[in-house]
Amino acid sequence: MLRFFYYAVAPAVLPVKTMKQLLAEPRPVRAAGVAVGFVGLLYALTSAVMALAGAVPLATALLPIPPENYYFWQTLFVLPWTALAGALAYGALRLAAGGRKEKDGPAAVRTAAAAGAALAGSLFVAWVPAALTALFLALGMGQQELVDILSEPGGAQVVYLGLYALAAAAAVVLFVLAARQGKAKNATRLKTTVR
Repeated sequence: MLRFFYYAVAPAVLPVKTMKQLLAEPRPVRAAGVAVGFVGLLYALTSAVMALAGAVPLATALLPIPPENYYFWQTLFVLPWTALAGALAYGALRLAAGGRKEKDGPAAVRTAAAAGAALAGSLFVAWVPAALTALFLALGMGQQELVDILSEPGGAQVVYLGLYALAAAAAVVLFVLAARQGKAKNATRLKTTVR
């Protein structure tokens, strides 16, 4: 089984079991980091498809990027931003755990691995509606037609917005679970070397 795929998807479905399996890995930080990178790659590929389809953002972008080139630039920057999000998630969980000084200790390893799994799982759930949008655009649906379908109250709008709400809920649950893993004193014994 492809571990990186498993650790990207499974935290959203089986969070407790997945965190325990991840922490039992010989290199849990690497496994979680590759899962985060995998989800970042999914976003990059989805952004490339949307750029090729000529899509523009459905909402106003925060950065002053021309809408016609938005997905092109997102394709280039989504991987570094995903890595930065992983580092920020780890830092936030370390602060929440009391910011212990043991940089390479078991608590730091548990926190880093759990933060990566939490980020990968929640980003994967948020990727699903983006992937569906890219799929419809790649199959020839026009952006205006897509906007019309998603703007009308109904089943499509409920599913689309529901997936993003599910991603937000998954992020809360997964990061609370990850914070608990970082604080656990009797968690699975891990090698203190982060590889």
